[in-house]
Amino acid sequence: MTHALIPLSDWLRLAPDAPIATGDMGAVSRDELLSRVAHWCQVLPARPGQRWAVYHQDTVEFLSLLLALWQQRCTVCVPGDDRPATTKRLQRRVDGFAGQYPASLATYQHQSHAPSSQPEWQALPADFPALEIFTSGSTGEPKPVVKTFAQIESELAALEQLWPGQHDAVIVTTVSHQHLYGLTFRLFWPLCRGQLFERDACQFTEDIYRRAQQHPQFSLVSTPSHLGRFNPSLEWHSLSSKCRGALSSAAPLQRQDSLQVSDLLGVPVREIYGSSETGAVAWRAQHHDAEARWALLPGISMQLNPDSTLTLRAAQIAGDGQTLSDQVALDPDGCFRLLGRTDRIAKVEGKRVSLAEVEQVAEQHPLIKSARALALSRKRVEIALVVQLNDEGLQCLGAQGKRGLVREIREAFKPHFEPVALPRRWRFVEQMPYNQQGKITMDALMALFHQDEAKWPELISRTSTAQTAALVLRIPAELIYFDGHFAGNPILPGITQVHWAVHYGRQLFGTDGDFGRLEVVKFQQVIFPESQVSLELEYSAEKNKLGFRYYSDKGVHSSGRICFS
Repeated sequence: MTHALIPLSDWLRLAPDAPIATGDMGAVSRDELLSRVAHWCQVLPARPGQRWAVYHQDTVEFLSLLLALWQQRCTVCVPGDDRPATTKRLQRRVDGFAGQYPASLATYQHQSHAPSSQPEWQALPADFPALEIFTSGSTGEPKPVVKTFAQIESELAALEQLWPGQHDAVIVTTVSHQHLYGLTFRLFWPLCRGQLFERDACQFTEDIYRRAQQHPQFSLVSTPSHLGRFNPSLEWHSLSSKCRGALSSAAPLQRQDSLQVSDLLGVPVREIYGSSETGAVAWRAQHHDAEARWALLPGISMQLNPDSTLTLRAAQIAGDGQTLSDQVALDPDGCFRLLGRTDRIAKVEGKRVSLAEVEQVAEQHPLIKSARALALSRKRVEIALVVQLNDEGLQCLGAQGKRGLVREIREAFKPHFEPVALPRRWRFVEQMPYNQQGKITMDALMALFHQDEAKWPELISRTSTAQTAALVLRIPAELIYFDGHFAGNPILPGITQVHWAVHYGRQLFGTDGDFGRLEVVKFQQVIFPESQVSLELEYSAEKNKLGFRYYSDKGVHSSGRICFS
């Protein structure tokens, strides 16, 4: 049976008398929602033409504020978070704050008498600027993007044309409605098609599993960061008959993760591609035969540019089209593959992070002279920072060590970035790696993080004589030797400890010959990530043997002799 979408611009007048959302406290009826909208219409001191910032973690309360402000002809600014730096930026842009903001910003009275009757709901014009969302600009300053009702409804119509049905499946989600992906797929599309959605987002795989068990049918709206951590040990086969769909967006999902989730849920994972400026424009679903390609949604036209980027045009896209920041390989049938981004925006756990903004925040720190940010693609994408310290910073580095200084500087980033976007890899340099043309190349920056970063401990101090040495080592959590050894509780393998002893023995004493055997070796206590341990070495040139002992304030971790042939 085909269901016509209710226009978002006229939802208050046309919505059927049916539940809207569900949660641990039960279902939310249409009348309950309308009562909350009427309450906010009475409470908010909003005037037509104003812009109001809205932040609320409860999806139903967020929706109530949204609908109430629209009825008062206000544009709603939707920030991705409520961090102090974000809020400070918004103060220069908006006329009011509504939702979970400090009382000094949300100056209205939350309590009011219940309205005796509901207002006469008005349909809003298609060209009304309903939303203002923010995307990371190439300069580091978040860029506002305005969405009219016509643009939003055009995108929803394209989605409904491609994937009709499944209206009885409850939307279970891990995504926030404070981002465009969540707004569209968690809130607006279900709302306009009369589909129940959960008012609270899931945090962990176990939450998804528990919530899905409560519904006869469900569809999952998630992100690569959650789907990449799906726990396969849960009894997903008991839910596969209930699952009607799975969506992923915010970044490309690894093929193996897509296939695993598809096998567990019994449905293909549909990935959505687009941007804040364009909305959803393409999709794909992986299969076991080969890497899937991206196909355009209905109503989207494209043009391939000389630099291999795409310019897209559609009713949902403002102006004369939008050029995306990814380079693509376009096939004759119109499908394409992504080749990488051309701008300075990194996707970390599905969040867009402006590398320019990371640099700006770093260079405001009193200990930093200059900084360069980059994204490292390993098991997961991580933000890395190359830092040139000023004189005071160099003194702090000498006094606190790298670990202490990094901890101090990271605090300055927390008001600006979500935890997943904080820099995780650091290099302190005396001089930025300029080339002969006076430019800092990406290759030079990357090289700083490829120099044995993941294979060796951090050497804090070292003293040595002709036959003995004492080293103090920090054991970085990112060592490759922790991978798979063991999942959830990583420890440093014994063979790695022997390998390091051989390395430093050759470096300090000039030991020669091939590794022969181990004598009296003992592994007494495990070494965990981020530990600080001491390594004692003693070399007998006559016997060509190297004694080693790892110890800390916990006692001896390992000891033995290495015999060279």
